[in-house]
Amino acid sequence: MSGDHIQQYGSGNIGRAEHTGSGDIVAGGKTVGVTVADPAVKALLDEIAKLRPHLDQDDRAQVDAAAESIAEETSPERRRTFVQRVTGIATLVGEVGLPVVTAAKALLSG
Repeated sequence: MSGDHIQQYGSGNIGRAEHTGSGDIVAGGKTVGVTVADPAVKALLDEIAKLRPHLDQDDRAQVDAAAESIAEETSPERRRTFVQRVTGIATLVGEVGLPVVTAAKALLSG
């Protein structure tokens, strides 16, 4: 007889998850376990999280990848590229993306 053997370790672990669509299975957000020391980065990531439900699948995947890089990147020059990618998508979404653009401007000017 065969069956699944599942071991769970660490915080944020959801155990076994099956997914037949596209995209990621996420428990608690894409940046689970990442500690963000810069309050401007945290503010931007919070606004990005609020924007996610308003995006289509392709834009959400691009924003998620950029947000993860923003959270992990320590070089201001490299972080700027990811912030610009997110703000471009946020701008195209319209008024709902304005808080992301505002938080991005605060991060880049600080």
